[in-house]
Amino acid sequence: MVRHLSFKNEGELKAHLVKEAPRSVYYSIAYYYDPTLPMQEKGWKGADIAFDIDCDDLNLECKKEHDIWICSNCGAKGKGSRSRRCKCGSTSFKQLNWVCPQCLEGAKEEVMKLIEILISDLGFTKKQIKVYFSGSKGYHVTVEGTDFEYLDQMGRMELVDYVCGRGLLPKFIGVAKSLTVDDLWKRLPTLGESGWRGRVAEYFAGKNKADPREKMTEIYAKGGYRGFKKELEECIKKIGVTVDSNVTIDIHRILRLPGTLHNETGLIKKRVASLDSFDPLVDAVAFGDEPVEVEVSYAPPFTLLGQRYVLEPAQKVKLPLAAAVYLLGQGLAKLV
Repeated sequence: MVRHLSFKNEGELKAHLVKEAPRSVYYSIAYYYDPTLPMQEKGWKGADIAFDIDCDDLNLECKKEHDIWICSNCGAKGKGSRSRRCKCGSTSFKQLNWVCPQCLEGAKEEVMKLIEILISDLGFTKKQIKVYFSGSKGYHVTVEGTDFEYLDQMGRMELVDYVCGRGLLPKFIGVAKSLTVDDLWKRLPTLGESGWRGRVAEYFAGKNKADPREKMTEIYAKGGYRGFKKELEECIKKIGVTVDSNVTIDIHRILRLPGTLHNETGLIKKRVASLDSFDPLVDAVAFGDEPVEVEVSYAPPFTLLGQRYVLEPAQKVKLPLAAAVYLLGQGLAKLV
């Protein structure tokens, strides 16, 4: 890793990349008084707010079908998350976490929830929020040009807690122990309220947009405070945003440089103009259909540029360059 580089303009950066041809390129979200100096001497000024949304963190059902573990000792394979111990007794495994269109759609839904909270609750504008496909398994969302740049790590942790809904207790929704139904009704949130109270109200209102207080009162009447707390926790899991906390709280974080390739997929870290129409397995593909012969060691089914590939292990096959690079970067094939 070569660090502490800075460039006066875009031309200098491009010239350096052409000359060095690095495997990956990253940039810092932080702003420094002198970025060329050693870390302790740079002088931190602030940093963009960054969120990382990754398919692996969503624990979607499809992972049970396309994720693979391989025993490092005997070569045994299995689907989903690896076991603690293989039948041969080994505890050493290789885990292949794959990605499919369903995974990427799940990540996109998280991005949409995040943007809604950033705009409606925190007052950011669409212009200040930038969304990028990461080049692999999810999205990077950055907020730039705001006073939030000066937040320290604790402040950024509180920001993460807010978008995730962590620490949202029943009392913030108006529910406390030993309340009568009449008292409860007066304290519960209604449709149209701002912040998390309004978000919870909308969740319990359902598709029919019924008065959410009816559903919440029913839950409290049946299960009491504990029953309501459990239902609220399920609500938060569904309407809160799943992000990598470590990325957001890191005031010196480096992220893959937009416009460059992800070294494990050959896909571009791409700026997303419209989430609704963006398809990362089409729009972020950098290479074309020039045929390349490879020997595939193993690969779950995958889709690129609208074409689905189902390949047998130990198979020699000619693939379009984009598909070949996708497998080569992940160590699942070798050139013939």
